[in-house]
Amino acid sequence: MSVAQPVKTPYQPFQCLICQSRFTRHENLKRHALLHTRTQAEGALPCDFCDATFSRPDLRHRHMKRKHPEQEQRRERKKTRRSPGKSASPTESHDFGAGQVMEEDWQSEEYVQQQSSHETPRVDGGANVMDLHSLLDNFQANDSFPGFCQDAPSPTYDWSPSTLQIAYGCELFFTHVSLFIPFLHKPTFNPDQAPPHLILSILSLAYQYGSDPESNHPNAGGALSYRCFQQARTTLSPETPEIATVQSYLLLQICAMMYLCGADSAHGLKMHSITIPLARSVGLMQPIPLESAATQDLDTLWHAFIAAESHKRTLFALHQIDALWYQFLSIPRSISHLEIKHELPCPEEQWAAASASEWAHRQLVTRQGPAVQYADAVRRFLSQDSELSTIPAFDPYGAINIAQFLISSAREISGWSAMTGMLSIDRFGALRSSLVTLNSFICPHPSNVNTQSTPRNGSGSALCAATWHTAMIELQIWSPSHTSGIVQGSLDAVLNQSTYLSPSGEILCEDITVAAIQVHIDWFLQYLDETVEPQGEAPWVALYAYKAFLIAWQLVKGKLPGAMAAVGVEDGDVDGAVRWARTVFGRRERWVLGRLILESLEQL
Repeated sequence: MSVAQPVKTPYQPFQCLICQSRFTRHENLKRHALLHTRTQAEGALPCDFCDATFSRPDLRHRHMKRKHPEQEQRRERKKTRRSPGKSASPTESHDFGAGQVMEEDWQSEEYVQQQSSHETPRVDGGANVMDLHSLLDNFQANDSFPGFCQDAPSPTYDWSPSTLQIAYGCELFFTHVSLFIPFLHKPTFNPDQAPPHLILSILSLAYQYGSDPESNHPNAGGALSYRCFQQARTTLSPETPEIATVQSYLLLQICAMMYLCGADSAHGLKMHSITIPLARSVGLMQPIPLESAATQDLDTLWHAFIAAESHKRTLFALHQIDALWYQFLSIPRSISHLEIKHELPCPEEQWAAASASEWAHRQLVTRQGPAVQYADAVRRFLSQDSELSTIPAFDPYGAINIAQFLISSAREISGWSAMTGMLSIDRFGALRSSLVTLNSFICPHPSNVNTQSTPRNGSGSALCAATWHTAMIELQIWSPSHTSGIVQGSLDAVLNQSTYLSPSGEILCEDITVAAIQVHIDWFLQYLDETVEPQGEAPWVALYAYKAFLIAWQLVKGKLPGAMAAVGVEDGDVDGAVRWARTVFGRRERWVLGRLILESLEQL
């Protein structure tokens, strides 16, 4: 008796982050991804003989062959009679370049079904990708979207925040947000001269930390934040290539992914895919050439310095966010460290100067040798023979980006090892040595590598230390989500599976592993315990801390001695560990991310 063989589905490891379509080749995914960055006009190629429209020339060509074969044959005959010196038009040419479909994808039934329609690819819920902006513009916020206030108004093209809302929102931004994305200079920032989309983007993050000054409603801050987010999306366009546009997209994707979460994560990922090529087109990867200082006064020099430093720090912020999506969602990085042609960020005291004279004085006091380019600094930290004491002082924000690069490198090595079954001890050893050396730069005043002091609560130093400790943990414990090839589209999905994706108890119960990570786990536990008001905390620090707690919870579950002794939880007291976690993460429940973490704790 014959046995029916199971039907093998084609291996399609490459997945689109916007519409979840899968492909067998990376070049096909890259070609497909361009669909999500096109405007409506760019994505509408009409058929000459019916009302159908198409997103790519090759799809229109296939439609012509299937639905209008006589017209297509007539066109082909005209092409054969064309003189050799006359070139075919782009729509008639068979060489479709980036839009060419590989034969194996044409044969895929799933691909044919998806692309045979004249509509662009669809995302979960059936919304056309090109219509997402108009769909959300008409959406009245309600409780079905986490964190959205029910009475949040829909955006309108003639609405703008009041002068009071802008002034208070900018103050909130520079008090709470610019600590972890420091690319706007508070002393010289003038809201009246900034583009409206940048102001709206600033307010969308700022009012996550304060209430609307023109409303007494308890959720007015969140409602205003959401309205500014939507309004910024309606007014922002990549067709205005300037650094302020890149900054706006950067702020909005952080708002979508880290604060609004849920369905808006798709918009955040789409914005990220737009931001990277836009950053390249505006020259963000290259430093701003400074003019000769011979005839310039001090104030002009200062403002030129601020413009160049803001330009540089915007790229470092984009590089950091690009690395974060790789860490949390396993989305491949889009920016190479070799693209960054800038020097490391200047010391904080020079960036924070409130006047030209104060800046000049600090420049003279801290005069050092020539600054080091970022790519060169990465090489020097990775090299065992480099003399790092000769590197001039730089802002810890630069060290954060170096740490992010090292974390990403560790993940790439772990992925290679998971696929090949071979372990490169030498590579891991070099990364660990680099991180240990980097510690003195990222935490300027550590007590000891093995006994890190808790950073000042509510300051940017928390992000520096949290990044470093996360990197040290990543070196010891591979992320199951990364090595298993799990790609997520939102932090909701990551947290929903956080227990399943946490390191196994068998790995954690090895004495050598526990000894290597315990000091870093203790740092996060103490930080959570002592940070009563996490107002200036980067949202991804909460994710770092939650991952660290899951490891501590596994250690408590395995009854390892001293697993959470740093915060007074007894060995083996699993219920006590969860109660403690509800308390410390409950301090963050005003944000959607905090509430998602609290929901994840219920799974324990």
